[in-house]
Amino acid sequence: MKKLAFTMAEVLVTLGVIGIVAAMTLPTVINNAQDKQFRTMFKKQFSIISQAFQMVYLEDGEEIQFEDWREMQNYVCKIGQKLNTKQSGLRCDEVLSDFDPNKSYACGDRRFYWHEDETWYNAQKLPLKSNSAYIYMTFYLPDGAWINFNCSRYVFVDVNGAKRPNTVGRDIFYFVIPHGSTSPNFFDKEPHGTYANGCVGNGYGVELTPDNYQDDCLNGTGWGCSPLYILD
Repeated sequence: MKKLAFTMAEVLVTLGVIGIVAAMTLPTVINNAQDKQFRTMFKKQFSIISQAFQMVYLEDGEEIQFEDWREMQNYVCKIGQKLNTKQSGLRCDEVLSDFDPNKSYACGDRRFYWHEDETWYNAQKLPLKSNSAYIYMTFYLPDGAWINFNCSRYVFVDVNGAKRPNTVGRDIFYFVIPHGSTSPNFFDKEPHGTYANGCVGNGYGVELTPDNYQDDCLNGTGWGCSPLYILD
């Protein structure tokens, strides 16, 4: 009887096809798994930071209010203290002992600031910048996350710090503290509106509303993924 078997050429061709298919699909599978992990990490950070805001509110007995952006340093350090931060771009020990709103408490060590310009990206792979007035208002948490207080009432979260992909909607998210509120949300009250990363100028931020955030997450800049993952 004649024995049937694959030739070496047939085996190599089959392995080649399997390799091509794997190369095409494996990155998508890995990215999807990472994204699920990033979403879970963001939900965790959102909960932790929300609790820190509430603790500061209960201790101070008033809403977070200020007339000048430099006064942010005071409440930012109070919140950072509740987060048990590992490193900070602020000299919070000085802020909490004798705060002067006319003084900058930036530590001067760029290692503990927010991402440098054009080293982080939106979902369309366009490099982003951040207003230099806020980049030092950053805290590095023990679990590796970075928290940046930006544009007066915005909070940026990079759930895995310096590690890639450093992309909005994947490992970088935002939320906002609405005027007249102590509860984090994603949309400020009228007439202020919500413009994620809007303090740096045109081309880097996006206006978000309860009507457009889903589309922005799926087809736009990625900032809309923050409310999508928490609210939906």
